[in-house]
Amino acid sequence: MNFSLIFEVVVVGVFACIIFDLWQRIFQSLTSIPPSNWSMVGRWFLNLLNKQVLFVSDLNNVPKFENETIAGWSLHYSIAVGYSSVYMILNKFNLLGVGPIDGMIFGIISVVVPWFFFLPALGNGVLGRLTPKPILVCSLALMMHTIFGMSIGTGYLVFDLVG
Repeated sequence: MNFSLIFEVVVVGVFACIIFDLWQRIFQSLTSIPPSNWSMVGRWFLNLLNKQVLFVSDLNNVPKFENETIAGWSLHYSIAVGYSSVYMILNKFNLLGVGPIDGMIFGIISVVVPWFFFLPALGNGVLGRLTPKPILVCSLALMMHTIFGMSIGTGYLVFDLVG
């Protein structure tokens, strides 16, 4: 097992997730749009583990779990490492290079996951159609995944430069 490769994947995933989270706070200060609610993500995840329900119709009606905030943040960072792994695999097959441009492409493509899986799983419908502002929800997801992807690409570029 190549521990340096695992280390690189984890570091890049965590780095990109930190950039994601910092940008959401900066963006909130500029626009008053709140960052992602990781407690609700944790509630969805813990409900999935306990009730085996993948798609909820109204997450607000799901009873709160004791550690849902911790679960949400943990899932958020775990998924970031997962995306970092996918990027690494695509890079190994020469489908993506390292750097912000390839990262941007990856981020833009990866937004299909929240649009077509995660928003519906949380009860918000495909492309957030059940939210009060679906276009805003989709635009924010696109912005965040683009920044996240660029951060992953940049993270791997840094490892290439110092490696």
